[in-house]
Order: sequence, then C-alpha cells, then structure tokens
Amino acid sequence: MLILIIEDEARIRAGIAEMLVDEDYQVLEAGTLHQGMQLIDQESPDAILSDINLPDGDGFSVLQYCNTQKLDMPVIFMTAFGNRDMAIQAISQGAYDYITKPIRFDELFARLHRLKEMQLFKGQVQRKASRKQEESQLATLGDSEPMKMVRKIAEKATSSDAPILITGETGVGKGLLAKLIHISDGRKELPFISINCASIPENLLESELFGFRKGAFTGADRNKKGLFEEAAEGTLFLDEIAEMPGQLQAKLLHVLDDGTFRPLGSTKDQKFRGRIIAATNVSPRDMIEDKGFRNDLYYRLSVLTIEIPPLRDRPEDLLPLAERLYRELALDMGRQPAALPMALVQKIQQQSWPGNVRQLRNYLERSLIFEEDQHGGGDIASPSLADALQQFESDWIRRTIDDCDGDKSLASRRLGIGLSTLYRKLEE
Repeated sequence: MLILIIEDEARIRAGIAEMLVDEDYQVLEAGTLHQGMQLIDQESPDAILSDINLPDGDGFSVLQYCNTQKLDMPVIFMTAFGNRDMAIQAISQGAYDYITKPIRFDELFARLHRLKEMQLFKGQVQRKASRKQEESQLATLGDSEPMKMVRKIAEKATSSDAPILITGETGVGKGLLAKLIHISDGRKELPFISINCASIPENLLESELFGFRKGAFTGADRNKKGLFEEAAEGTLFLDEIAEMPGQLQAKLLHVLDDGTFRPLGSTKDQKFRGRIIAATNVSPRDMIEDKGFRNDLYYRLSVLTIEIPPLRDRPEDLLPLAERLYRELALDMGRQPAALPMALVQKIQQQSWPGNVRQLRNYLERSLIFEEDQHGGGDIASPSLADALQQFESDWIRRTIDDCDGDKSLASRRLGIGLSTLYRKLEE
C-alpha cells in the first residue's frame, strides 16, 4: 500500500515515514501542498496522510482536488489535539478519517488496516459486479443470425423506456437478458427487482407487487412496500407473465398506461418511474388463446419483443457458449480455467439440449465437480466416493466464500463450521 505523507515539519514527517516502512507500507513524502499535489499526479498513491495546516495552503485543498478529479484516494487528516471542529469539517467534506497529534501509531495502524480491508472489499464488489455483467452477456453470446437479431433489438431497447417482452423456451436465458438490458440502459446503479408470477399464490401476488398499508386486511399490522415501490426508477422483471391472474393483469395495464399504482388499503396513487420487462416461455398466440391473457395488456407489453431462440436452432453457437461457461464455472470453483476437453466437446455436440443454456451449464458444472474423464470412455469418470465428496466439499466452501465477498468469518458461519476448520479444509 503506497501512502503519501504531506507534513511540513521534517522531523515529524520522517518519524511517521519510518514507522510506516517498518510495517511494510511504501511511503512518499511531501513538505508542502504543491509537492503533495505533484506526487498525487505522478505516483497515484493508495492513500494520503496530510496535515491540515501547510505553509502554502491547507489540507482541504488536497481533498477538494481529489474530489474534483474523481481520484479514489482516501485522505486521513492529522489535526492538533482538541481541534475537533476542524476534524468534523474534514469528515463532512469527504475525508476518510482523522487522527490527532501527537500521533498514536497504534491508532494510525488501526485506521490504515481498516482502510486496506475496505479497499479489498470494494475491489471484490467491483469484480463481482463485473462477473455478473459478464454472466448477463451470455444471453446474447453467439454469431448465428438469430442471435445477431437478438443483440440488435436489445441494443435498441437500451435507448428506450418502453416495456419489453422477452420470449423463449425454458432455460434460454430470458432473465440474463433482462439483467443485461438493465445494466446497459443507464440503470446499473438502480434496483433490479425480479418476481416469478407463477411461484406466488394469487392472493399474495397482489400485495407483493403493489404493497399494502396498515389495516388493509386482517393481519396487515404495518405498512409494506410492494415491488413497484422497491424498483423505484430501476427495473421490475416479471417472469412467467402468462401466469398472472386476470385481475392483476388489469392493474398492471393501469400502471403501464398511467404510470401510477395504488397500494392495498391506500387512497392515494403513487408514481412508477421505472421500467417493466416481462418474460414468458409461452408463445404469444398461446398466451392469448390458451392462457386467456388480455389482448390489450399483451400489445402494451410487447412494444419491444425479443425472442431468444433455443440452442438446437443455432448449433454454431453451442461450442463458443460451452467454452465460456466452462471457463467461468472453473473460476467459480477456484480452479485454473482451461480449454474445453475434447471428450466433452464430442458429447456436447451429440445432444440436442432441450433445457437450453441452463441444461448445458448444469452439465458442465457436474462434469467439473466429478472431473469428467478427458480421454473418452464412460459418461462420467468414477472417482471414489470419498474423493468425490471431498472435491464437492472444497468447491462448496470456495463458492460460499465467494458469495460472502471473501469474508471467511461470515462464510464459516453460513457453513456452520469453525473458522479454523474452514482454513484447514481449504488447505487439504
């Protein structure tokens, strides 16, 4: 970790630098505001430890410069003992922390340790967000003509707030495509709320979508936000829309037409400024004829319709998709990503994949877990039960750690084992 010290008193600056170097930090030193600014531009330190009163300005100029240039450089101010008001002002303007002089190095090291953990966590969150975006891109992966059309319509969709209807068989990646559109149309930092209309009973689905107010019905002892309210200006993804009951279809149509909804038990409408993306594995004709879906709602939802073709209709996309999935699954399991084994290539090409991308992903994950024989032969290699269980346990632990953003203490609690046991199993 590279730390810039900006302090005009050479003796104090040298003492701080010496203590930091002893703790394996890398150090840059500046005696003036001007020197500090130059080092910020030239060396891009990871953090700045600055006095507030400098001979050619004050430390607040450092903070203002970092904020103006959008530099991710946390600033810790050194303040005179008892100068609490200035410290509070520094925090309010965006400083990471402050420490009083004379400096207690145990306090300084504690702050720097906390800063390192925060930066590590931030990096893990950014990597996880990047992985999620890459995963969403699987929904449009492929150079077949049908997938080129999917990408073309999806790109058009990102420049509009119109409702979208995504159709396709089970497992083709409708939810992934919805997330990709959400990420790509400027809503990345806003909520993406998903609900499966087929998985919730009709009497509960309405309150889930629209929320309710205290006293709206027996048992409503508090206000509850619905998904429309939680989505705010983000995206509400309605999966299996063909299964939505008729009464709720009418209410959804009202939201699409007027941009408002009313929680159960309320007398006031609320604005919905978000976007609705719906998905179904039922063909549009069957939605209306067999499912009794409202014509007017269908036409309102299908302003933009994207049909994702099944894998069997685009065989040229099969192996590139399998290669990408195989590498990502290997990374998820903490393994070195490798090329798709030839034995797997042959077996993949021999199947029709009625479950589409989801089935292919599950097949590849199973192959990695059991370490499929790369030299042909049987369907699945036959490791001993003990070896298979140990491998599964190791993969499960690593995946849980990843889900906890690298927090091994939290992972051990979720797994129901002690932290020392978790470390031991990682080393096995």
